[in-house]
Amino acid sequence: MAAHLIIGVSGQDGAYLAADLLADGQEVFGTSRTQDYASLPNLVRLGIEQAVRVSRCDAHDGSTIGGLVERHDIRRVYLLAGQSSVGLSFTKPVETHQGIVNPALQILELIRTRFPHTRLLYAGSGEVFDAADGMPFTERSKHSPKSPYAAAKSAAMCLVDTYRSAYGVFAGSAILFNHESPLRPSSFVIPKIISAAARMAHGSTETLQLGNVEVFRDWGWAPDYVKAMRRIIEHTHPDDFVIASGESHSIREVIEHVGRYFGFDLSARCRTSTELLRPFDSPVVTADPSKAKSVLGWHASVRFADLIRRLCEAYAGGAPAGTIA
Repeated sequence: MAAHLIIGVSGQDGAYLAADLLADGQEVFGTSRTQDYASLPNLVRLGIEQAVRVSRCDAHDGSTIGGLVERHDIRRVYLLAGQSSVGLSFTKPVETHQGIVNPALQILELIRTRFPHTRLLYAGSGEVFDAADGMPFTERSKHSPKSPYAAAKSAAMCLVDTYRSAYGVFAGSAILFNHESPLRPSSFVIPKIISAAARMAHGSTETLQLGNVEVFRDWGWAPDYVKAMRRIIEHTHPDDFVIASGESHSIREVIEHVGRYFGFDLSARCRTSTELLRPFDSPVVTADPSKAKSVLGWHASVRFADLIRRLCEAYAGGAPAGTIA
């Protein structure tokens, strides 16, 4: 049985991936900037904080990560850590680049020089593409990043491809499009909308401030997507795969669905804030995950309406926040 190391185990994807691996009886190690359980709420919410062997370690710390891989004979590494907000990257471009690109290079070099039998799954992003270059996006679509976050992800994904092609490293990228869950931080738009609606339903008189609600995105269910990561890293050869639902829906549609769930006109309580408008925002994003379906046998099992319902139930108390089903 191969031991698994999740770099960034405390995030949404890291926690669900750990839970999925543990459910299959796998040995799971994780890194986080802290070992304090109070700072690992996602693991606690999923009830796996005692089962994951967490080490305090920054994603840049190649020495500590190399020691973990060697000491525990780790053969599967998932690199999920890094700044994950497109909006924040515009205000912190240097930190975003360093936090995304440097860890990828560190881990790839560790595998190349010391652990040639270890496989890497890199969490890429559909943000690297630009709608102006044509859709739906596939693995062959040209990278045309329009944010510091997208530029950093593009650079890291290119490093994965370089190490795979030039050095024979088993490294693949999951090109992830938007994926949500009750573990998603409220700084992201869907949990922001739903948490505000839940407060309004309980009497809050607040107004919800949003950016451009006319943009269309491909939204999916995070527990689905970590299963795709596992299939990529266990595939017979390393490759990149678009992981998406294949459907696009607007933020305005999210508002309408959430309003119907809570029983009031949520759109009447929303306002556009110029401060939340991004310097660049693709109006429509559509992805084509057909390669993942044909090669890996993976497809998104939760569609848009069901996704919004599950999230609303979690915020309204109708389902456990950490549910994976």
